[in-house]
Amino acid sequence: MSDIAGQTVAAAPLEHRFAPLRRLIHPGSLGIEIGPFLNPLAAKRDGYRTLVVDRYDSSTLREKARERGSKPAEIERIEPVDYVGDASRLLDLVRGQGFTGLVDWIVSCHNFEHLPDPIRFLRDCEALLAPGGVLVMIVPDKRTCFDRFQPAATAAGMIEAAEVIPTTASEAWAAFRQFSATTTLDRCGAKVVAWGLAESDPERMLMGDPRPPHARLQRQLTEGRDPDFCGHRWRFTPAVFEAILFDLRILGLVGLEVDEVIPTVHGEFTVKLRAATPGELTVEEIRRRRTDLRIRADDEAAVVSRAYRALEAELAAARAELAGVRRAA
Repeated sequence: MSDIAGQTVAAAPLEHRFAPLRRLIHPGSLGIEIGPFLNPLAAKRDGYRTLVVDRYDSSTLREKARERGSKPAEIERIEPVDYVGDASRLLDLVRGQGFTGLVDWIVSCHNFEHLPDPIRFLRDCEALLAPGGVLVMIVPDKRTCFDRFQPAATAAGMIEAAEVIPTTASEAWAAFRQFSATTTLDRCGAKVVAWGLAESDPERMLMGDPRPPHARLQRQLTEGRDPDFCGHRWRFTPAVFEAILFDLRILGLVGLEVDEVIPTVHGEFTVKLRAATPGELTVEEIRRRRTDLRIRADDEAAVVSRAYRALEAELAAARAELAGVRRAA
């Protein structure tokens, strides 16, 4: 899971997190899993024909796991890595290392939100998927992690990112955007960086001090030093994600569409994408669909707001009072 400011986001039990996603792929079929590290979703030992992609080889991953204090049983779960390199250049990576075929599925857990160029990644996946193939991703919900008060991603931002060549300065700015707005939740005195929707109480949130990240930004810009940023660049709720994919498809930038969204559980949601259905939508259909998705995104944001929670508390009190009156009668 994600690591920020020296804190690790605790993962939910694997059998619960992966069950919805595993039902979307089938053992025996050929697929790609991106960066599974200690928690492979489609492990080869479980009967999956999986090609593992990671920025490090297996021995380096095991060393990194030992450095972070992982248990031997956890280290044993590390899969042999088939393609070593940058997953944000997935097509070039696997083609450059000898893979010439197509796959039935691609799975990615907590990877998409880190990518400098998500549009390229989606197009690479599209090029690698056989007819009927699916891309399935687990994505953190910004309402339930350190991104709580960060602005949500937009299609426009992704389109701009696809046109910009990353520089040391742009990486420094990406790091500053994340660390200057990092939020924690107070859980019985402990500061945690991930939580569930039911626990997302604004009164327990606390943002960090922006001055240290700003000072680090100034040093990096002055020294021209690469911050090697690998944190979150994009923030989503389920409806925000679906709205962005719809826009990218309508604009002809991506040929995939959202086929299914499994709602947020344990702070993350699951999306299944497949080749878009042929046919043009009318202008009215496009307008209505975009509007509906943005209204859903507003509703999702409202669920964790102070005002919403206050109204929920008032409603619960009113219901309890009414139930007492009925019992007395």
